[in-house]
Amino acid sequence: MKPHLVEDFYRKYYKLTATVIMMFVLSSTVSSCAYKLSSKVDTLPQNVRVIYAPLFKNVSTEPGTEVYFTNSMKHEFLNSKAVSLVDSENLADAVLYGTVSSVEIVSEEGAIEAKDTKFLPKNTILSTTTKITVTVDMKLQRKNSSEILWSSQFKQSRNYTPPQLTLPVINSANNLYNLSARRQTLETLSEEMMQLAFDRLVDNF
Repeated sequence: MKPHLVEDFYRKYYKLTATVIMMFVLSSTVSSCAYKLSSKVDTLPQNVRVIYAPLFKNVSTEPGTEVYFTNSMKHEFLNSKAVSLVDSENLADAVLYGTVSSVEIVSEEGAIEAKDTKFLPKNTILSTTTKITVTVDMKLQRKNSSEILWSSQFKQSRNYTPPQLTLPVINSANNLYNLSARRQTLETLSEEMMQLAFDRLVDNF
């Protein structure tokens, strides 16, 4: 092999080796940072470590909603390293109270033209979308004390499709569908709202 070809070969070899080493170093640094971020342990106000969370109160007109929100909040705690959840107030540092203050269900009406169905009069008004808005009040209170360590209110809405006269399966006679859709929407709201509540709680916000 000619000298200039040998020199060119080694130059490219060293350049490639340096690039590989640099990429490895950068990859290790990023992985290390990611590990440090993901291993961060959340903390509750006043360094509370053990919590008792009784069943939420429900002062709304929608029965059973308190169960969804209680279970969703407990799920957040059980998946976290921030705190231990106990079944007795005597074993806890603080008590987390929740109240389903209101559940508003509003139907948005729409006009159905005669061409859309042969079974209904012209411009029949049907409920095409139902909006559910839930308001929940929460507070973290030190055990055997009136001291409030944290409190916040959460309000969120979601839509679902109610029974429609023009659809053969989803129709006004299918009350089971309407109840199931409403409960599923409430359960989804509870999961989203309690995830936000937990994040605010551990951030003391």
